Amino acid sequence: MFKSATALLKPTSWPLIAALFALSATAWSLPGDRDQPILIKSNKAELDESKGMSIYQGEVMLEQGSIKLAADEVTIFSNQNGVYRILATGTPAHFQQIQKKNDTPIHAFGNSINYLLELELIELRENAKLEQQKNIFTGERIDYDMKQRLVNAESGPGDKTEGSRVEMVIQPNKKAPGKNP
Repeated sequence: MFKSATALLKPTSWPLIAALFALSATAWSLPGDRDQPILIKSNKAELDESKGMSIYQGEVMLEQGSIKLAADEVTIFSNQNGVYRILATGTPAHFQQIQKKNDTPIHAFGNSINYLLELELIELRENAKLEQQKNIFTGERIDYDMKQRLVNAESGPGDKTEGSRVEMVIQPNKKAPGKNP
């Protein structure tokens, strides 16, 4: 099945470890983030090189530059090109990143966060919430296209009760002083 966390130190595990560092080659957030090392802390780590998969359990914290991910469990999927998917689960799991210099970070929450790196897409499921520059989106399902800065939110299927509907709080644009609309 899986190798224990001590297998991370064995030379045969180095290709997958190198793949984890390939996260720095992805399009995550600030350009400087790509050059930063990845730090993962957890209570347990399991590695399966044959499947290109590593699983971290128990108070998982992942950091790379401005990127932070906190979850109960994180599974990282990689192939010969590096990491292509990160699946985080928690109650809720939390992802944050700064997309542009001097921006406030986005915060994404969900019982399940599926990050598809090549597509630059974050899929939030169950108790989903996205906060972007004081704008807030909530629903049972939120897809966030980071490249296009496009948000799609949905309520639960067939569920139209007040507590399960999509909610959005959009802040007004600030006008420059002395300018007419």
